[in-house]
Amino acid sequence: MTEISLPSNHGGLVFPLDTFRPTMLAAALAEGLIAQARNILDARLELIRHPEVPQLVLGRIVGSVIGDDPAGFWRENPELGLIASQVMRHQLFQYWVVGGEDPRQGFIVAQRGQALAAQDATLEQIPAGSHPDEWPVAQLLMQLQITMEELAGGFAGGPHISISLIDREGDDRELLMTLIGQPPEEPEDDQAPGAPAQPGAGPGAGPGAAKAAANEPGAQAQAGAPKRLTVEEDRKRRSAEQQAELDARKAKADTIRADLPHVIDELGIVVAPKGAELADTDILEPFLVATVAGDIPSGLPRTLHDQLQGKRIDFAVPVEFLSEVFLLEGPLTKPVFDAQSEVRSIDGQELRVIGVLAPRLGRGTLLRRDRAGVFVSRTPDQPLPEALISALLDRQG
Repeated sequence: MTEISLPSNHGGLVFPLDTFRPTMLAAALAEGLIAQARNILDARLELIRHPEVPQLVLGRIVGSVIGDDPAGFWRENPELGLIASQVMRHQLFQYWVVGGEDPRQGFIVAQRGQALAAQDATLEQIPAGSHPDEWPVAQLLMQLQITMEELAGGFAGGPHISISLIDREGDDRELLMTLIGQPPEEPEDDQAPGAPAQPGAGPGAGPGAAKAAANEPGAQAQAGAPKRLTVEEDRKRRSAEQQAELDARKAKADTIRADLPHVIDELGIVVAPKGAELADTDILEPFLVATVAGDIPSGLPRTLHDQLQGKRIDFAVPVEFLSEVFLLEGPLTKPVFDAQSEVRSIDGQELRVIGVLAPRLGRGTLLRRDRAGVFVSRTPDQPLPEALISALLDRQG
């Protein structure tokens, strides 16, 4: 058996797999490096999905820009994670690991361009002989339920894509499908009624048809056209993509407000926006009101206007990762959760409960049953919507 030596010096980005534009992520990282006058002519963004934990993706930059110290590159360029987080829906982690006689580990938690937390440790903070699990990245990996070997090995065996930071060419949908592990869907043979036939694209079209299509008027000029967009075209494309993102966010908010489950209790009302997550702060913030005085948020029945005056409005949403919430010292980890949470009977079942902070949303309570979790924007000492919590946990299995 051939022994595989894993790198002891590595770094990169780790984030949950969700719908995103890989080429936009590559473009954002490229702009960050170009702003520092870094040479990215041979630089590529590699994205690899974990083969057994399909919701996790590792992002690495390869090329001469990294040099011979990948961990140092990611530690010394924290802005890359902040830039990358602006084009992602969820939090991401920028990490660095150095092993050997002078170990160092650290990470940054970023979301929508802001650093939410950061840790960096050397032998000065963690003395030699300490358990490996005491190091920051090791604790993070325990939360993500993967091993240091898997991270160092680059999620070996998982689906992966590679994008040039210079060209950033590619079909985002096809790239994302490849990363998910599904082949891109083949275009349908039948065209819509009245649609013009594409030369050489019909059923049975062979090399002769393709050659004939190449000789069509204008085909040669099109083939000789430059592939790379001009600066103005690229600016317009990015502007259109940003507008599309804003339109998508508005459409999601409208859909959530159109069907808003809620429960009413002595403190006020707790809503459970369908499809919303803690990362959707723009959608959740309207439903975080300490004392109602005047209008109530759109989506709530108007008939509740008078009843809710002087009372609270809160929300409850599913939470998949412990690290989505924080304690004062940083992102919540499994060892800390196990040690500090308490068991409480909620709606006839035993749940683990802990008071936490949600980024940009404030204090609340995290309740977990196995790996299923719910965040409620009320502290543990306040009444919690037990039936609503149970329903949200049941949806997660």
